[in-house]
Amino acid sequence: MELRDIEIFLTLADLLHFGRTAERLFVSVARVSQAIKSRNAASAPSSSTETAATSG
Repeated sequence: MELRDIEIFLTLADLLHFGRTAERLFVSVARVSQAIKSRNAASAPSSSTETAATSG
């Protein structure tokens, strides 16, 4: 995860609005969405972790 993605994530958490976050950080709304999507992908459990958690 890049520093810019963290900045986008924290600003979005503060403003709770994709458009205003994009305006404040001078990026596109698509870039904000991309940063959040990559954050979710990085924090998603792997399939092996999921299998171990559900089988036990």
